[in-house]
Amino acid sequence: HGGRFVSDQFVQALKALSALPVWIVIRLCTDDGEVVRFYEDLDKNLELNMEILDDFVGESAEVFRHNPWLNYSLPLHRCREMGMNDRIFDLLDERALTKQELAHFFALLFGDAWDGVPDPDVDWDSFSKRVMDFTKKEDKQWNPVLRKVLPCISLKDLNRMYSDKRHPVIDIRWVIIIGAILYILFQLIFN
Repeated sequence: HGGRFVSDQFVQALKALSALPVWIVIRLCTDDGEVVRFYEDLDKNLELNMEILDDFVGESAEVFRHNPWLNYSLPLHRCREMGMNDRIFDLLDERALTKQELAHFFALLFGDAWDGVPDPDVDWDSFSKRVMDFTKKEDKQWNPVLRKVLPCISLKDLNRMYSDKRHPVIDIRWVIIIGAILYILFQLIFN
């Protein structure tokens, strides 16, 4: 919104700042498509020490799309707005975290008490149990996507996404259809 020249000057200023030991947080306060696209492109195309944040509800929806196990609550959003600058927070709204990234995220979320938790790649069940233990100690928070107060971590969704024992969800309609087909085939063959 200032023309190409102003946009280029802004990008150059951001690049100059990235040479310094600073972390830049840009909190968008608009739904203007052109402005949002500009900052999304900036975030994707330039590897700067920078975080582009949407409003709390919008950011929650983006996180939920990739990491539905996390109740992206207002305190977490405020931490990011205030410059908490671990790369893991930037990944939350970009893709599903890996198991090792989960462990790193939980270490940041739960602090020093997290030390000694089993590696999720080695012992998922023990890791998941420890997540449950920590989650029970935390206050529930408002989830703007599901529109209710919930724990910070949904163990059901976490296990659904990461457990080594995940089983595909079978739609009962397919069980009935396959059963009917097998019944008909049995009748044709043996009658």
